[in-house]
Amino acid sequence: MRTRRVVVVVAVVAAVGVILATSYLASDGRLQLPWPQMHRQILGGDRGFMRSSSLAAAGPYVESIAGLLLQFLIGVLVVYAAPERMRRLSDALAAGGRDMLRHFVIGLLLALGLGAVAVLSAFFVQTFLLPFVLTAVYFLAALVGGVGLAFALGRGLLRRTGWAGGSPLVSLFVGTLPLYAATRIPFVALVVIGGMALIGAGVALSTRFGGRRTWSLDPLREVIE
Repeated sequence: MRTRRVVVVVAVVAAVGVILATSYLASDGRLQLPWPQMHRQILGGDRGFMRSSSLAAAGPYVESIAGLLLQFLIGVLVVYAAPERMRRLSDALAAGGRDMLRHFVIGLLLALGLGAVAVLSAFFVQTFLLPFVLTAVYFLAALVGGVGLAFALGRGLLRRTGWAGGSPLVSLFVGTLPLYAATRIPFVALVVIGGMALIGAGVALSTRFGGRRTWSLDPLREVIE
C-alpha cells in the first residue's frame, strides 16, 4: 500500500513538473507547444496592449493553469449534471484493457460512420447542415466520455492507495492532471487527445451515455402470442 501511494504521489508530481517544464521552455522560446498560444496575441503581438517582457514570459504559465482549470471545471459540470450516469460510464472504463480497446474500436467506427454520413449528405441540399450536427454529436460524446476517462483514471489511482473515500472531485482532478500534462507534450498531444476522443466517444455510445439499458432492438420486435 505504501509503495502504491508513493507511485501515485510521484505520478502527480511528475504531471505538475511536465506542466511547469513545458511552460518554462515555451516562455523561453525553446519549445513550441502543440496548440496556438493566445497569450502571444494578447501580450506580445503587434496590437497587444501589454508589451512587458515579464508579462509575456508569464503568459505560458497563466495559459497552462487556465487550461487545467478549464478541463477540470468542464468535468465538474458534467459530473454534477449526471452523477449516476458518470458512475456507470466510469465503471465501464475501469473494466480492463480489453474493454478499453473495444471502446476505442467503437469510437473509431462511430467516427468513420458519421464521416461517411457527412460526405453523403453533401450531395443533398436538404441535409447540408447535417455534418455540423454530427460533428456536435461526436464532440459531445467524446467530451462526456473524456470526463469519464479522467474520473475513472483518478478513482483507480486513489483506490489502489486507499485514498478513494474522499470527494469524487478529488478523483476527477487526479485523473485530469496527468491527461492534461500529456497534452502539453509535442507529438504526444495528438496521440493522447485522439485516443481520448475515440475511447470517450466509444464508451459513451456503448453505454448510451451511462444509461441503465444496453443497445437492443428488442423493443421493436413483434410480440407473438
